[in-house]
Amino acid sequence: MHLYTESHALALEAFNASAGDLDAAHDFLHQSCDGHEIAIYHHKAITFCAEQDTAAGKERLEDSGGIVQPGDTFGSIACRIAYATLLCAAEEALAEIVEDALTEIANEHA
Repeated sequence: MHLYTESHALALEAFNASAGDLDAAHDFLHQSCDGHEIAIYHHKAITFCAEQDTAAGKERLEDSGGIVQPGDTFGSIACRIAYATLLCAAEEALAEIVEDALTEIANEHA
């Protein structure tokens, strides 16, 4: 999986589905990332974490209570990191899409 491509696809889908409501777009991203195969399947999450830069996801988890929770397995930790990494990338992509849309609107009115 290519993180940039996947996160941009999710962000574009969220933007289009939300009809301009950024809260709805962010909710859509949370749900999409939470249900993504890398957030569900241990093997896919472990592979993802081995192949991607997960620093942003790990930082987000550390800021929100820590990466490891009581009773975690290696696979569940990988799923949590993969989810947070994909979510961070998708939120970044959504911000770019919104900025591009606003620029386009401003240019049309100029």
